[in-house]
Amino acid sequence: MWTTFLVVLKMNLRSRSALFWLIVFPLVLATMFNGVLGQIDQGYDIKPMSMAVVEDANWHRAVGADAFVESLAGKKSSSDATTGSHEGTATGLNQRLIDITTVASTTEARHRLADDGVQGYLNADGDGRLRMTLSSDTADSAGDSASSDVNATVTIAALHGAIELYNRTDAITRETIEEHPNAAASARFWRSVGDAADLTKETALTNFRPDAIARYYYALLGMACLMAMSYAVAAVTFAQANLSALGIRRTVAPLGRARQLLAGFLASWLCSGTSLLIALAYIRYGCGVLLGGREPAAVLAVAVASFMSCAFGTMIGAIPKLSHGAKIGLTSAIPCVLSLFSGLYGSFAMELSDWIARHEPVLAFINPAQQVTNLFYDILYYDSYRPFAATCARLLVMSVAFLAVGVILLRRQRYEHL
Repeated sequence: MWTTFLVVLKMNLRSRSALFWLIVFPLVLATMFNGVLGQIDQGYDIKPMSMAVVEDANWHRAVGADAFVESLAGKKSSSDATTGSHEGTATGLNQRLIDITTVASTTEARHRLADDGVQGYLNADGDGRLRMTLSSDTADSAGDSASSDVNATVTIAALHGAIELYNRTDAITRETIEEHPNAAASARFWRSVGDAADLTKETALTNFRPDAIARYYYALLGMACLMAMSYAVAAVTFAQANLSALGIRRTVAPLGRARQLLAGFLASWLCSGTSLLIALAYIRYGCGVLLGGREPAAVLAVAVASFMSCAFGTMIGAIPKLSHGAKIGLTSAIPCVLSLFSGLYGSFAMELSDWIARHEPVLAFINPAQQVTNLFYDILYYDSYRPFAATCARLLVMSVAFLAVGVILLRRQRYEHL
């Protein structure tokens, strides 16, 4: 049995096509993902916009406007504010939203806007409320997903929220002072106004910060896992007397068929697991797709996924009256088709995968590629390991079913002559 294990292992390592499709191809595709999609997540970052500040008479009457804008520009933290009614109502973040250019009038700000000197301007009206005006190009880029300025929407939304917070705080403060004049002399009142920004806090809903392109890499691992079926298919095929000369010799060998198949299965499991670990290591360390500090769980996921892949390959390899080439073709066609429904082929495939998961969960449940992909979702995004364990259990159930079918098919095969 040990000799058979080594023979199958050497056979797998000498297969150039298997080495290409199971090691080289995932690395090349991951490199393409990293080059083409590697900057997508930066589209969700906040980058400062060039803004003119109209410091006219209305602006000087707006109490706390200077401190507010300085906070937006990163020149002054909201926690450093000690005077004024709105100095603590900036963003509550250590994030620079704007680059300031000071102008004396709205007319001058519009001239700078027309000359593309700034992307917008801030001014105050007669009631002390702040207003933001954007150039037409900036507004268009914020609404165009294909625009090169992919950060405009995020930054404008952050600015809009900060300005709305300032204006609401201004209105509430003025109304409170009008109804309760003594509040203006209370330090506790001004501290409560300054703490308004702390009413909104960042909360982590997942175990790790979501990566916009991580799902493409997970879908790639699902496809690579299923393509690793070719190892088990070859191990089973070369043990069948009607498909190869090696199968004839193995049939008349003293070692029983069960031990031969077990040795071939273990060698295939080792090869497929190693190829997936190489792809996972490259994705993690070469492409920088983090796993939230759960690398040991990812290794376990690879072991479970490769076991399922070998069980699937055993079932395909046991199909009677089908040539070795046809079976190898299935190991390429099946992963390509199933990966469509796990989201590998771009945004449309991702939307299709999400739709299936929401409306037809049974189809996602029986899709091995989707379940392998879910293994890494569960590791990265859930605080508990329970979803990960449930997905592992589903893959093991699939493995048992595949092996049962494969054993039944192999036991029914008989040869009239060798």
